[in-house]
Amino acid sequence: MTITELLSFLGLAWSRLLLFPGGVCLLIAVWLAEVFEQRRMLHGFVSLPTSWLTSPRATSAVALPWLGVALLPLPGAVALSRPIDLAVLIALLEWPRLLAIAADLQGGDRWRGVQRLAAALNGYPPLILAALLASMGTGTLEVAGLLRIPDNGAPLQQTAWFWLGAGALILALPPLLEIGPFALDAPDDLRPGMRLRKLGIILIAALPGIASLTRDGTDDWWRIALPPLALGGSLWVLHRSTRHQSARRWAQIYLGYDLLLLLALLTAGLLALQARLA
Repeated sequence: MTITELLSFLGLAWSRLLLFPGGVCLLIAVWLAEVFEQRRMLHGFVSLPTSWLTSPRATSAVALPWLGVALLPLPGAVALSRPIDLAVLIALLEWPRLLAIAADLQGGDRWRGVQRLAAALNGYPPLILAALLASMGTGTLEVAGLLRIPDNGAPLQQTAWFWLGAGALILALPPLLEIGPFALDAPDDLRPGMRLRKLGIILIAALPGIASLTRDGTDDWWRIALPPLALGGSLWVLHRSTRHQSARRWAQIYLGYDLLLLLALLTAGLLALQARLA
């Protein structure tokens, strides 16, 4: 799937890109980047940011996650002609992080590049395992599957796997978002793209919560906004309380967490195989 194909899906749904959810999240990301930059300047740092409008690298760091956010299946957004795989959205959202890793490793802050790469390696395994667990409950790896909560008539195991995957995805967010013990600063020109990336990932993790509040067919704005706002607030509290802790210790915790998720996924696969052979 190419960028041209993705843009073609937005041909009759341009409001996704310019208004909701893409344009709204882009404005929020730029505002957050400006707020953090002003705070950094007030604390005595004198380096000035490079405008993302004049840097080709930074422009792509904003454009691709902006496209990823615009493709999210949020309630109230214009319907697309076809569903989008979760892997495609994650790839679009992760582009600024890849640019940041490359910039750090090739520039003067290689240690930060190594730390950012280590955070990615701690975040991707639980992300993949959580997505697979959720797919056991929905039967699909499309991002819209996170909105398909198994109904009351679904088997108990199917519902359990879905919510276990949804919860596991939330627990994978600290290394994915580079917060708490994994907190890292971003290059100045990539900061808006990194903020937009974080907003997109939080929205993906909040999709099951949004689905639970809108499953009766009501798309009130607060039902859509409450889960990501609550999740973002909880992550901020986690960041403030754990940012001075050892990243190595948390990496060891995530290694055990990955093993537990893998065991749960193998159990789900065995139970599904037994049910099919019965």
